[in-house]
Amino acid sequence: MKFWFSLLVMAALPASAADDSVLVFGDDNYPPVIWAEKGEARGELPRILKALEPALGQKFRFELSPWRRAYESAAAGRGALIGVSLTSERQKLFDFSDPVYDDNINVVVLRGREFAYRELHDLRGKKLGGQLGASYGEAFDRALQSGDVAVERDTNQVLRLRKLLAGRIDAALVGNGQAGIDATIAADPELQRNRERFVALDRPLTVDQLYLAFPKSMMAKPLLLQFNAALRAMRPVATR
Repeated sequence: MKFWFSLLVMAALPASAADDSVLVFGDDNYPPVIWAEKGEARGELPRILKALEPALGQKFRFELSPWRRAYESAAAGRGALIGVSLTSERQKLFDFSDPVYDDNINVVVLRGREFAYRELHDLRGKKLGGQLGASYGEAFDRALQSGDVAVERDTNQVLRLRKLLAGRIDAALVGNGQAGIDATIAADPELQRNRERFVALDRPLTVDQLYLAFPKSMMAKPLLLQFNAALRAMRPVATR
């Protein structure tokens, strides 16, 4: 399998980058899902891809950066993208794997300022904090385009919770459930001092499935078929 997989990778990668590994772009600051630490990729997504390497006979190498830059690097055909959610618009640019990881996106507010949230129209009139370049699902994207919801974008979740604490936004969209909230708070002393002030609304904004995707210019569908087969075989290990 390694021989054929390597041939596919060599054919898919740009000539200057063609070697025995697959270049994968991703977010450098989205703990505990994925982040950079001392130049190394950490988190659940790198763990899953690394766990697949023996079955594929192929290594992944990561280049992590702020999400928008990572997305644009992959869209330009330089490599794959991990941690991307699927939309119809993105399907025009990328070929997607099977879902790799389920990521709950919570609506976080300050304690005492909770509000009822069941549907998107409940967010009307609220200023939300969200990730630069991120999609929170097609229904949310449509509501954003129509002006039914408003999002102030930033580059990471620490900034988002600091803005919430300062009263600059009404709610922060924070990924990976309570684990993501805890990891974000733990990364900043001011947030730690105010830990008890943050609370997630009962209902998440969405359960966002995250994927591995290749730009269509790389013609990587055969590679993705092998990736999906390996992912299904290790599924009890890959998910929690």
